[in-house]
Amino acid sequence: MFEKICKYLSFGSIAVLALYMAAMTVLEKFSGTEAAMRWGYHSVPFIVLWAVTAVSGLVFYVMRTECRHLATSGIHLAFVFILSGALITRIDGVQGALHLRVGAGPATEFMTEDMRTLSFPFSVSLEDFEIEYYPGTYAPTDYVSLLKIQDGTEETEFTVAMNRIARYRGYRFYQSGYDEDGLGSTLAVSHDPVGVPVTYTGYALLLLSMAGFFFQKDSRFRSVLSRISRKAAASVLFICFVAAADAGAESGLPDETPDGRTAVSPKCLPEEIADEYGRMYIYYNDRICPVQTLARDFTMKLYGKASYRGMTPEQVLTGWIFFPDSWSETLPQDTGTSAKAMKKAREKQEAAMLVCTAGILKIFPIRDDAGSVRWYSSVDRLPAGMEPDQWLFVRKVMSMAAESIVRKDFVEAGNIFAKVREYQEKTAAGLLPGDSRIAAERLYNSIERPKAVSMVCIAAGIILFVVYCLSSGFGRGLRFAGAGLSGAVFLYLTLLMGLRWYISAHVPMSDGFEVMLLLAWHTMMLGTFVQRKFPLILPFAFLLGGFALLVASIGESDPAIAYLMPVLSSPLLSVHVMTMMISYTLLGLVMLNGVMALVKYGRSRTGMADAAGMSLAVLYPAVFFLVAGTFIGAVWANVSWGRYWAWDPKEVWALITILVYSFALHGRSLKVFSNPRFFHWFCVLAFLCVLVTYFGVNYFLGGLHSYS
Repeated sequence: MFEKICKYLSFGSIAVLALYMAAMTVLEKFSGTEAAMRWGYHSVPFIVLWAVTAVSGLVFYVMRTECRHLATSGIHLAFVFILSGALITRIDGVQGALHLRVGAGPATEFMTEDMRTLSFPFSVSLEDFEIEYYPGTYAPTDYVSLLKIQDGTEETEFTVAMNRIARYRGYRFYQSGYDEDGLGSTLAVSHDPVGVPVTYTGYALLLLSMAGFFFQKDSRFRSVLSRISRKAAASVLFICFVAAADAGAESGLPDETPDGRTAVSPKCLPEEIADEYGRMYIYYNDRICPVQTLARDFTMKLYGKASYRGMTPEQVLTGWIFFPDSWSETLPQDTGTSAKAMKKAREKQEAAMLVCTAGILKIFPIRDDAGSVRWYSSVDRLPAGMEPDQWLFVRKVMSMAAESIVRKDFVEAGNIFAKVREYQEKTAAGLLPGDSRIAAERLYNSIERPKAVSMVCIAAGIILFVVYCLSSGFGRGLRFAGAGLSGAVFLYLTLLMGLRWYISAHVPMSDGFEVMLLLAWHTMMLGTFVQRKFPLILPFAFLLGGFALLVASIGESDPAIAYLMPVLSSPLLSVHVMTMMISYTLLGLVMLNGVMALVKYGRSRTGMADAAGMSLAVLYPAVFFLVAGTFIGAVWANVSWGRYWAWDPKEVWALITILVYSFALHGRSLKVFSNPRFFHWFCVLAFLCVLVTYFGVNYFLGGLHSYS
């Protein structure tokens, strides 16, 4: 009887916690973070709920005599450590901020988050502060503070930078901000000498135990593998292996203007002359790139496509530059009255204005006496002391090109563009991207983005899914065609991501567009390499990958390549994002397998049970990847921000997703999950948590993670 009480108390409190946290994310959206903290995450009932969950769950696990496996015990014990560490941090941990100035006296106290002043058992002073930049740009790669700590007669120097912590006597210092004059630095201060080690012990135990779980005899995972066929089991294991290894045509617009008048093609340069203009360098988006990149982004911003009436992006850009009156009527007019529509219309008008006035066209590098290079447009205020010939060149060369274009001497205009590029290569020598990187970027700009590919994938997925549900499998021809298409899409995405990686010099997973490409790439990889042993994965891969690409194409009008912000430049972040995407992929496959089972095996208990076994075999690694990714992200946050958990909406919904799926992994305790029909319905509906975690947070709830 007591065992049953503990069981219902533990699982019941988990369910209440999930609902409670979901409600708090909505409350935070409408009433602010302070309200969510007061009534939710920092409230006594919330802490008591977690305590009840931990104690009752631990007692119930101990009372179950058949549950004595080392790995399973380690997983449950790890959560006790993690919750205990969180409680210690809540009670004893201190978070604050410290502002220092170069040359000022040493500081002996700091300000906490609740505006209290606490003293250090030592003094801290700022010896120097420096902003490091990517070569040839103004994009910061790191913020570095040199600290000196005076502790009695001992002096110690520490370097603090993004993702580089200074530790001293239980205090941790993180780079948080800096003064505009470059002589001051703001540091986040954390003092949690007990809570963090306890929490990290839980993280380490959890990761080791989850890895050991798959080698544990008599586990539910192993029993599921033994029930399904050997061929299917090999498929599941191969899917998990590939996932783990992975951790390491539209053109033109309607021929009418918005008011219904017949459109007249605006004036433009010949394609080869416009291409010559696109080969020049430009300082754009805090990096040096070919003008072609700006041309494509500009065309996408105004027209939603990479071309206009068959003209290349370079022709569109140079058309706006040299024939603004001819192009002004092509600017799409958004008729909506909503704030979003009006904002979009303003952004288009501002983009056109920046191009027409040449304010964005920073194509002239100028080297000062110290050897530093800055980039200017022809209308910028130029630095004093320039050589007269150089000043005249910067101010007048594009006017000369415009005069040649008016005379229709396009060859001369092309020669002028080539001379500008020669000037760039001479003045900014050593700072320009290499020829191979420029060639890669030009190739990347010429590749069609994923909207058309997403439509093809979704259509193929629907066709294959319907065929599979109406028959016992795929015909040889259909399966061959599906495998070929899957391989082609996989190669396309590999090329797209590889080029983006090479151009940006970082793993492409820093924004929503790149993350969706990563998710689609992963699913198409599974569809390509696993379909021979597991044919059903083909429609699933097409559907999941297609929808991921469709989401990527929604924001594709501005997928600007950029250098990473210093705080994001961390291997831990890359592992975190990759692991989360693997989990989302596998959970998506489980959801689609549930839909297939409910549609195809509605009256066949045997078929539905086999499908449930397959889903459960994938669900274990899916949830374990989700847990690992969440806590790897927490470690990264602690290294970068000074705290491993901030109750941000995406963090909260990732935790909710873990709690929800944990029910399905406890089928031996919750007998209702032994019913295949219930299990499939649960997996289908539980995927809503994944959708809210990514899309709901990004587009509705907001928060620190709304960009990812």
